[in-house]
Amino acid sequence: MQIKNHYKLLAIFLSLTFVFVAFLSVEGFNWNNLKYTGDAITSDELSHISAGYYYLKTGRYFINPEHPPLIKDISALPLLFLNPTFPKISDEVNFKSEYTRWQYPLKSYEFPKKLEVGNSQWDWGRVFLFHPDNSPDVITFWARLSVIVFNAIFLFLLFILLLKIWSKRASLMGLFLIVISQLNIAQGSLVVMDFMSSILQMVAIVCFAIYLKKYVEKKVNLSWFLLMVLFFSLALLSKFSSIIIIPATFISGLIYIAFIQKSWKKIGKYIVRYASLVTAVFLVISAFYAFHVFNMSDNEMISQTVSIYPEKFPSIGAEVLVAFIINNPLTKGLVEYVNGVIMVFGRIAGAWQSTYFMGKVYGSEGAGPLYFLILYLTKLSIGLLALNFIGLLFVVWNFFTRKNNLKKKFLLFIENPLSFFLLVFSYLYLVVTLSSNLQIGLRHILPVIIAITLLTAKAMDTHWNKKLLNILKIKYVFSGLAIVILISTLLSFPHYLSYYNYFEGGTDKGYMIATDSNYDWGGQDVKRLAKWAKDNNIEKIYAGIFTNVPLEYYLGEGYEPYKIEWGWIPSDSYIAISVFEYQNNVYNDKLADDKKYTLIDDYFIEKVGKTMLIFKTP
Repeated sequence: MQIKNHYKLLAIFLSLTFVFVAFLSVEGFNWNNLKYTGDAITSDELSHISAGYYYLKTGRYFINPEHPPLIKDISALPLLFLNPTFPKISDEVNFKSEYTRWQYPLKSYEFPKKLEVGNSQWDWGRVFLFHPDNSPDVITFWARLSVIVFNAIFLFLLFILLLKIWSKRASLMGLFLIVISQLNIAQGSLVVMDFMSSILQMVAIVCFAIYLKKYVEKKVNLSWFLLMVLFFSLALLSKFSSIIIIPATFISGLIYIAFIQKSWKKIGKYIVRYASLVTAVFLVISAFYAFHVFNMSDNEMISQTVSIYPEKFPSIGAEVLVAFIINNPLTKGLVEYVNGVIMVFGRIAGAWQSTYFMGKVYGSEGAGPLYFLILYLTKLSIGLLALNFIGLLFVVWNFFTRKNNLKKKFLLFIENPLSFFLLVFSYLYLVVTLSSNLQIGLRHILPVIIAITLLTAKAMDTHWNKKLLNILKIKYVFSGLAIVILISTLLSFPHYLSYYNYFEGGTDKGYMIATDSNYDWGGQDVKRLAKWAKDNNIEKIYAGIFTNVPLEYYLGEGYEPYKIEWGWIPSDSYIAISVFEYQNNVYNDKLADDKKYTLIDDYFIEKVGKTMLIFKTP
């Protein structure tokens, strides 16, 4: 068998490994009793899973419009075969008297139209997933599996495309480092946007690099252009922040053409081709969205658009969007996409949040410029960080010690353009992200982290036979650190979402750095808490847990909501507090000491999972 095929078999093995490890880490092993095994529905999943099924069943896009539909649709595909009960959406615009939004079980599972058009996504998630005829755990099981499988397919596709522009070894090492990362497994195993979006952005950039290289070599053909259109479209349909690939690829491609072809005529042709690419991409996006808005009336969609459009924007923008809505399904789809972009960038600008970070709770002002840097250094494995540093060291050393002039060095660097494109993309992505105060997880720079991972693999491959400090060849350094990373990932199973490296005491103490989607994403350990209460015959438990799921479903009638801010401590009782709630309470400077959970610290008895602190009061 040829060596190339060996590499492909290894890539298939790695992709399948990702499927099994990711799936088992969130779904556990007791599939006959899904209510008490694996991770509970995380905060964002409640909305995404239920929204995806809503789109496919209704052809309407009122629920969760601040995220594009692709990943939600993928999660809902197996549900079409599972056929869970779809709650009736009433035509009445007013609330029914028996509808109490936070009650469980609800007296009525008929969803008011007012909540639908008002994007009451969390209410819809509870009404759908926790409908008495549905099993939220079975629905989540299949939704997650669908997303995980597609993530693995896109990972393998990324490897195949990398083979077209990088060496087999660099491509395989890049895939390996992505697959065995705790952060990637955690994000790639849930029905959330960041991981699939990141992989699709990488695929789009690789396609762009291959296309431009072939274009310069006069080997390009229509199939590569269409492939580029497809993956740019999929990237933009996976998360709105993916739109950064458009300015990033345009700018980096323009520099590449300018330096390689050195002709204004060639630059002009490049601009025309890029304009054709963007036009084709937005036509695909419009068509895709059209299938999600065809049952939205013009008046309903106009009301939605007007309510979303920011007051500080010029009014002519809203008028143009409204004009595109009327009697045109294709342009209606494009308007819905634009509405989503406006919503997400409005959220970035507003940055409403309550974020615990390094001993302090921050609000809309954000946690400061060190937030992502510290999380990068503490949530990635030490082995991967070491490879990042070694790769950077060699690249910088070679660049400054090479005897060519600066222009020649740059030309040699961009001769194979992918590395340059990834660097430009990472820079622009960080500029946009770091200029915002929205800081609710390292996942928000996941595309940059994966780009750096690929660049690290390329650096290792380029300097494979060179010696580090004149002692040990890079190939041995990489092999040793790869084993360290692999062991770290195996030992972290199944708590990949809460993983922190040993720079700050490991996973058990990671919540002291940051919580939220870095550690406690809306109660992923609720199932483990329910099992602990059941195994220990706990008939009554007070709980203060940030989650969007009804805790009564898992903890039963013995559950009582609790916050110490209410001013009392139940005696002779079990109290479960999630680390998210604990940190946000204890480090909140606005709360008096007699309103903080430090009052019950002496009653701590154990931790369930990684995020549930259990206290037993006298």
